[in-house]
Amino acid sequence: MLDRGTFWAPAAEACAGFSTPNLTVRLLPVIAQQMVSGDLDAALARHGLAQAGGLLAEVPEGIHALRLARNRALIVGVAGEAQSAGFSDGVAVTPMSGALAVLELSGPKTFEALQRASAIDFRKPSPCAALNFAGVTCVLAQQEGRLRLHLDRGLVAYMCDWLKTCGAA
Repeated sequence: MLDRGTFWAPAAEACAGFSTPNLTVRLLPVIAQQMVSGDLDAALARHGLAQAGGLLAEVPEGIHALRLARNRALIVGVAGEAQSAGFSDGVAVTPMSGALAVLELSGPKTFEALQRASAIDFRKPSPCAALNFAGVTCVLAQQEGRLRLHLDRGLVAYMCDWLKTCGAA
């Protein structure tokens, strides 16, 4: 039988991040996250938030929301997510802490990496924080000059590998 093991590239190693003189990528500890759908104003009001930020929104430490679509947002930093899961008062809540990881990107070539990863013009604001980044649907925001990239936890190794080899690192 033909050995196809040599045909495929080896699986990527788990990635906690990396650092070069131009780009630092760090996997943040698990952050509480909920996806809310439906009556977005009511969902935001439950957490004392006025609005959800868009692409590259400057977000505070602690609880904040990032808009994913017209009636969908990711609420970050909210406590007690398991108790609020389900549908109530026109709002569906889905816990996402285990599903989404957050990579923090910083360094002088951070925006060059962004430009290589997406065709979006980052100089123009967008009400939606979701984007296709290196072929992966992600959510992107800023915090204190560093970028925060929310993505499927299973794709962290791929994203770290892509960022290492994209030419900006």
